[in-house]
Amino acid sequence: MSYNIPFLSILLAMVSAILVPLLRNGRWALNLVRGVQLAAAAASAYLLAELSLAGESFTFQMGHFPAPWGNMLRAGPLEAALALTFSLVMVLSLTGGARELRESLRSDQLGWYCLLMQLLYGALLAMVYTDDLFTAYVFVEIAAVTACIAVAARESGRSILSAIRYLMFSCLGSGLILLGISILYSITGHLLFDSLEGAVAALAESRTYFIPLVVSALLMTLGLSIKSAQFPFHAWLPDAHASTFTASSAILSGLVLKGYLVIIIKLILRVFSPALLVSICMDDLLFLLGLAGMLFASVAALRQEEVKRMIAYSSSAQISYIFLALGLGSTEGLIAACYQILAHAMTKSMIFLGAGEMIRASGGHYWGELRGAARLAPLGGLAFTVGGLSLCGLPLLAGFSAKYCIAGAALEAEWQTFPALFGLAASSVLNAMYYIPAILAIWGRKRAGEEQPLVWDWSDKPGKGTLVVLLAGNVFLGTAFGPVWELLQQGIALF
Repeated sequence: MSYNIPFLSILLAMVSAILVPLLRNGRWALNLVRGVQLAAAAASAYLLAELSLAGESFTFQMGHFPAPWGNMLRAGPLEAALALTFSLVMVLSLTGGARELRESLRSDQLGWYCLLMQLLYGALLAMVYTDDLFTAYVFVEIAAVTACIAVAARESGRSILSAIRYLMFSCLGSGLILLGISILYSITGHLLFDSLEGAVAALAESRTYFIPLVVSALLMTLGLSIKSAQFPFHAWLPDAHASTFTASSAILSGLVLKGYLVIIIKLILRVFSPALLVSICMDDLLFLLGLAGMLFASVAALRQEEVKRMIAYSSSAQISYIFLALGLGSTEGLIAACYQILAHAMTKSMIFLGAGEMIRASGGHYWGELRGAARLAPLGGLAFTVGGLSLCGLPLLAGFSAKYCIAGAALEAEWQTFPALFGLAASSVLNAMYYIPAILAIWGRKRAGEEQPLVWDWSDKPGKGTLVVLLAGNVFLGTAFGPVWELLQQGIALF
């Protein structure tokens, strides 16, 4: 039965998305999609436990046609861990932002919004489990289109303009990815990862079609970099975050950007191989993109007066950590990149939901209006505080463990060691320069000497419970470093 979990998870997500518009009550639609996501999370946890204990992975044939003609899904400990994290963050983000969604959308609009979120969720699961390059591209496009529409769901001029800009960047990335896939298919004749791996290795060894091979790798990498908001292709991200619902921001930053990075990891491990990418200096490109993004996006975050724009630039900086880790060209770097994916998914969604609580309580979106907002929404302020300190690298939190992994991998690198350590240190200092003043501001008083007691509002108990779970998850990833590292190491080895 466990072999059917990847297929059933994707199928349930897609079927429930089709059924959602048939429900007249938006609350029922929201409950349906969250129920499916919670069930998929439980199934993914069972799959993770079974595969990690057995130390194995498997492929699942779709339909009656075997490889290389049919489609395949593949699951191992790494895919199960990613699916579990994505499922949990998805259901927690929708639960934490449900109050704002119910207040801002009509019942029928909420149903259509749930349709978008469930299609997006199914696309993310498919990107995690697929063993076929073109299928991955199809679901990359489903994720991009649904995310763009979700940005525009607020129906304001600013959100629509942000969605159009997002769509333009996304189309550019899609074109580059599709061109790269077309070139790779024309010289190999394969789309399944297993078949591609052998064909690419043979071409690289014989130096046949070597330049088209390099061009295809470059095009797909650049296309996925644009979609994941990697510097300098991040211009669409701040406005998209600032203009949409809190739940959409949490999902967009915590999950959607990571889905594209999972595809990059699959290309590195399952298609081109780390050795080939090192020989064509692709690892150096990823490393330099990551190093530049860590610094420039953090500097841009320092200049922001709007809370969601600051968090968005912080997301671009944190994505750059993953690129830097991938650019180290080692197994340890790949494990560190996966750790950062898990840590950032859990942390950034918590920060956005905490900020959303404070925005709702204070009515302001700018730091001057949010002074003392944590006193009006203490749990939201605590979530923002812990998340910000985690990204700054405070020990015992997820961000510190992820940075520790990257630093450890950098020590085993060649020329990248000093630049990587310098970038980590400088980025951590820059993170502290904008998160710590923000934390002090939200816990301060509006005016000197003004009494402003804490206000504990438990009217939205599910939303508050969401923040508690995310806080616990962040601490777990920060303290359970050894077991998580071993799990990811096992997953990469079986990948």
